[in-house]
Amino acid sequence: MNNIIKICIIFTLLSFLPSISTAQVSSEYMGDKKQTYSLAYPVVDIEDKKIEDKINEDIEAQLEDLKEKIEKHVYSKVDMTYYEKYEDDNIISLMFYVNKKKKFSNSMELEGYTITYDKHTGERVPMSRYLNINLEQLQDALNNSQAYAVDGLDNGVNLSKRIPYVSHNYFICHDGSIGLLYQAGDLMEVEAGVCKIVVSPETIAKVNELNKANE
Repeated sequence: MNNIIKICIIFTLLSFLPSISTAQVSSEYMGDKKQTYSLAYPVVDIEDKKIEDKINEDIEAQLEDLKEKIEKHVYSKVDMTYYEKYEDDNIISLMFYVNKKKKFSNSMELEGYTITYDKHTGERVPMSRYLNINLEQLQDALNNSQAYAVDGLDNGVNLSKRIPYVSHNYFICHDGSIGLLYQAGDLMEVEAGVCKIVVSPETIAKVNELNKANE
């Protein structure tokens, strides 16, 4: 019965999205001879070339911003990698990690961020399409095992402090859950890396219904 309920929630979560738009994501690399930047990034291939260009141009703008900051000596070194967290006929959910060394600094600073693209429009999809949750509800879900936290290596962890805010850096998981990405130091010590809180499909359905009723 629980499996049936879970499947229904997943279909409900994604059912209002249009279909079908076939696509592929391939990896490309950009770097320089001085090794001041090393950028691994996704390239999206979609049948609708207008949408494809819109998504890829948005990704390229992020790369150009990093290159510009290298050229202006804001950073002395930048490395970027990415992970494709989820993809279907409607959306691509991507996670980026950027390691930056500021000028005159001896250490790298890790930043993580996520982008979910709508394959039918090329627009970035806000978290509110899938999850509407406040800080109290998120903390309650974590306290009651309806959400869980992982460190930068995706090891399960118990947080020693309260969640400071609801991150809108989100990504879709294949089981219908939604992950919220937090910067290094936000949930745990900096050495733990970019941590995440993963919210279960059951909790997503419950808080969305509750918050919609209270609008």
